[in-house]
Amino acid sequence: MKKISFKCLVAAIIASLTMSSCDTTNDSEYTPSRDCLITAVTMGTLKRTVHTKDAQGQDSTYTVSVNGALYPVYIDQLENRIYNADSLPVGTHVDKVAFTTFTAKNSVVIKSLTTGNDTLFSATDSTDFSRERTFKVWSEDLLSSREYTMELRVHREEADTFAWQRIAEGTSLPLASFVESRTLCLDRSLYVFGQLSDGNAQVVMTNTQQPDFSSAILLPNVAGQAINARSVQYFHGAFYALAGNRLVRSATGTDNWSEVHSELNPDMLATAYGDSLYALADGKLYATADGTQWTQCLTDTPNALPQTQIAAAAQSQRIDPQTVSVIMTGQRGGEPVVWRHDVDLLGSYVYPWINLPQTEELGDYACPLLHSTHLTAYGAHRRDRCARGGSTLREPRLRTHLEGRRMEKALPHGRNGHLGRRRRRPISLARMQRHGNGI
Repeated sequence: MKKISFKCLVAAIIASLTMSSCDTTNDSEYTPSRDCLITAVTMGTLKRTVHTKDAQGQDSTYTVSVNGALYPVYIDQLENRIYNADSLPVGTHVDKVAFTTFTAKNSVVIKSLTTGNDTLFSATDSTDFSRERTFKVWSEDLLSSREYTMELRVHREEADTFAWQRIAEGTSLPLASFVESRTLCLDRSLYVFGQLSDGNAQVVMTNTQQPDFSSAILLPNVAGQAINARSVQYFHGAFYALAGNRLVRSATGTDNWSEVHSELNPDMLATAYGDSLYALADGKLYATADGTQWTQCLTDTPNALPQTQIAAAAQSQRIDPQTVSVIMTGQRGGEPVVWRHDVDLLGSYVYPWINLPQTEELGDYACPLLHSTHLTAYGAHRRDRCARGGSTLREPRLRTHLEGRRMEKALPHGRNGHLGRRRRRPISLARMQRHGNGI
């Protein structure tokens, strides 16, 4: 019995194997992928030309390597854009770029710069990215495609430098006769207010795209007093200035200046930001929301406020973009002074003006003794509007500098500097409501 059972088992196994080997049907079907995506890009090693001076002071260059992996490439799948958010160092060659990583689902072609035709793309080959390049990713079944635009960004200037371009020169220019000046940029218009040697004031108005400094407008006296060009501020859609110690206002900045019936006779207008115009009077700092009623600001060192050469600018904090720091510089007793005022854009806190002592411990970071100062903020987190009142300039912003008989402009690149740090001191909401946001 046992032998018969064994033979039957073997026969059954052989029959089963035979039947399965004869079954050639296949229920699964292969479907080509319709994905067309670029999912990861990493640059390889690039070359950079660095300009320097040799031991004899002559211009010289040398070449260094740049690790492209240190500059992440981002892929915006919504806009179909590929770019490096952190620009490569100035002088980096992007006309011959190879990639260590270029991951895509299915085949990739690139549009030729010479013929405009699509050619197969190889990540390891050197490719010219001195201009934007267009990629197209095809699905496996060649029925779908997706087009990407790729840009490799390179800094145009070294960090923390200003590249000046001369745009006007000559003794006949009105700027050449200015002994003091104040520059404001509103939208794309540039206003240069200047004081003449005879005490009168003029303004040169031009646009930032095609600057023309060949003519000036004489500003009228108000109540027998000439307008102080250094005092001009732009606030709530109008120009404010001082004529003697009287507050005056103009809608255009060029004409129709009239006196504001103010309860304060300021010695100097300090700055304007947000809902407040700031002024110094009798050694104290005041703020107003309408130019008529003024409130004394909270200051931690009242006897250290600047007396002359006052300038100010606003800059969003890097660690808290909802807080703006207004920096004010000037002179007191022939020494530089620096003040800072934090503004909470959410309105939850009010902070006092704090003095930033410029001590020897700051070394090279201390504010120098400045004359005819024009203080301007720049940086990625800049919140202030141009001249604290015009529309924000998103492109590289115009900077002006009067030096002798030239007018120049600069495109800034680099990071912000810090004149000092002080811990913020919150004030109760009840006090904020008593004093208002202008403090």
